[in-house]
Amino acid sequence: MPSTDTELIYLTVDMWHPDCWTLHVTQKVDAGLLGYEMTIREADIADRFRLYRVYGDSRDAVAELIDAVDDTDLTEAVIILSPTAAPDSRTFGSITQDILVEFDPAPGTRAAFTSRGFMHYGPSQHENGRERRTLLTISDRDRVYQALEDIEDAYDADITIERFTTSHTPSGMQDLPSDGLSPRQREAFQLARTRGYYDYPRNVTAQDLADEFGISRTTFLEHLRKAERELLTGIEFH
Repeated sequence: MPSTDTELIYLTVDMWHPDCWTLHVTQKVDAGLLGYEMTIREADIADRFRLYRVYGDSRDAVAELIDAVDDTDLTEAVIILSPTAAPDSRTFGSITQDILVEFDPAPGTRAAFTSRGFMHYGPSQHENGRERRTLLTISDRDRVYQALEDIEDAYDADITIERFTTSHTPSGMQDLPSDGLSPRQREAFQLARTRGYYDYPRNVTAQDLADEFGISRTTFLEHLRKAERELLTGIEFH
């Protein structure tokens, strides 16, 4: 029976859809993007320009992603806002650089969400050819599920709900829609969890994981330790 209860719903979705330049470039390059909404009086400018923070494990990775953004036929201009990529351990423990990108917004899905009653909370995150959006809406569950299905059908998209909270004070409201890890850090941590590195006794060695990852044991452990440090930040032990 359809739900008639209207409530504040907070959700994070992971999605893919065609003709999105952010997904094309992050599929090719081992770095990521955070997309920020801008408030500009001229509506056309606000639609065509967006601020992005490029992040990666090295300056080379950041530069490679910026070049990919500039080279794709789906963007029109890239403006580098800071003179050089800089470390930002507070956010990702990696290198970041801000850019302004001009592009045709028509293939994008932002309007598809807002026209269906969703509000974007915080920046969107783009990496590994996928996109994550954190959303707020005042609705009921059935309408939320139907709206997401409608967006999938309209944009030939693939949408997965990563997080769904119904609360007037949803947990995690102070967090960005990101766990704070660079792509390589997240991949290393997920591989370690999947293979039983954190089981007791361990089911796999760091060397085995490094070999599977295609890097040295020292580099793999560096990715893993940075991921562990980032994920443990802010957790209180009693």
